[in-house]
This record gives sequence, structure tokens and C-alpha cells, in this order.
Amino acid sequence: MVLRHLWILAALAASPAVSAQTKASAAVPDTIKMDLAATDAIRSVLDGAFDEGHIAMLQALGHQQAVASTCSGFEIDPKAFSTEFDLIYDDSAGKPRSLDANQRAEVERKATLALGMAFGAQIAISANDHQAFCQTANQERASAKATHLIWTK
Repeated sequence: MVLRHLWILAALAASPAVSAQTKASAAVPDTIKMDLAATDAIRSVLDGAFDEGHIAMLQALGHQQAVASTCSGFEIDPKAFSTEFDLIYDDSAGKPRSLDANQRAEVERKATLALGMAFGAQIAISANDHQAFCQTANQERASAKATHLIWTK
């Protein structure tokens, strides 16, 4: 009998926490969950080959490619894209890494895969609310804080 009461008290004590947790996770927009899931997947396939700065850069390139593919008025500047993408050859301090041909090919393969994953994730995210996606991109382009943009001016 005492065990039954303890079990009931334990269940009651845990219930508000579970309920609050459910409400908190329900408040996170699906697009944020999608972006976080894509980030986790990208980190997983890169398996430590790139630092967080490289990952953020590849995700930013994927995002901007998706915007250019789905929103009117956006085009990619090939030179700006190349300048940004070539950062994969630098270390976390911004210095060129010493890579032999095989290492360079592996870095390119992983970076291209991550870029494709980021692009695909952003295409899916844009499908949730295309108008808002493009409107946010316009605000991003107009922001004085925006750096490393690869869209044409």
C-alpha cells in the first residue's frame, strides 16, 4: 500500500514537468526543428573534418543558394560563391591547410555533400511558408549586419 502511494506521488510529481516539457517543445516552430535536424546531420557526415565556422559557412551558402533558387530577385555571384566556398581549405585560424591531393579531394567531397544537405534543408524549409522565407531573405540582404553574402548586388 505504501509503495502504491509512493508510486502515485512520484507520477503526480513528474506529470507537470512532462507537461511543461511538451508545451515548451511544441512552441518551437517546425522550421527551427528542421534547421537543427539538418545541422545535426551535417555535423554527423562531416565527422569532425570541419570546425563550427566551416559548418556555419556551408549552411549559409546552402541557404543563399536555396533563396536564389526559390525567390525572385536573387542571383548567385559566382565569384563571391567561390571566395566563400574556398574557405574550406583554411584552418580555424584562417590559414591555408597543408593538404595533399587526396586530402584536398576528401575536403571537397565532404564540403560539397554538406552544402547539398544545407541546400536541400533550406528548400524544404522554404516550402513551409515561401512568402515569409523570401521576405526574410530580402531583410537579410538589406541588413547592414549581413556579411559574406553571395547574392549579386
